[in-house]
Amino acid sequence: MNKIADEDQQDYVQVMSDIESRSINRLRTQFIIELNKCFRVSKRDIAECLICENKDLLAVALQYLMGAELMIERITSSRINKYTTIDKITAQRSRIEFEEQFYSELHVAVIGIDIKNSDCFEDNLPDHNRFITFEETTP
Repeated sequence: MNKIADEDQQDYVQVMSDIESRSINRLRTQFIIELNKCFRVSKRDIAECLICENKDLLAVALQYLMGAELMIERITSSRINKYTTIDKITAQRSRIEFEEQFYSELHVAVIGIDIKNSDCFEDNLPDHNRFITFEETTP
């Protein structure tokens, strides 16, 4: 990663910091979009609470997103030389695969969130968008 760091980044530590920052911002945005497929949640602080409350469920999705962001960093790097181990075509393919896996893992994670037992809502649970219900069924 030192080889793809640009002048502002200096080394792999800053490259990873940039990747992490972009990944967290994208995760937040995509989480809200995915969550709103199931529930009507308009407050960002509630979405962030849900992310923190369900970080174990979201960990794999975030790892794939960070992989995609690393590939974007590689694709856009102007410091390409013989020491760079991933060529641009491989990086582009990997980015697509990582992003597809990210969206799949994010979807599974959001479905796995237990809204009924969440501490993120004061008194009222969010309205659902008819994809899932809160009513218990009896056999």
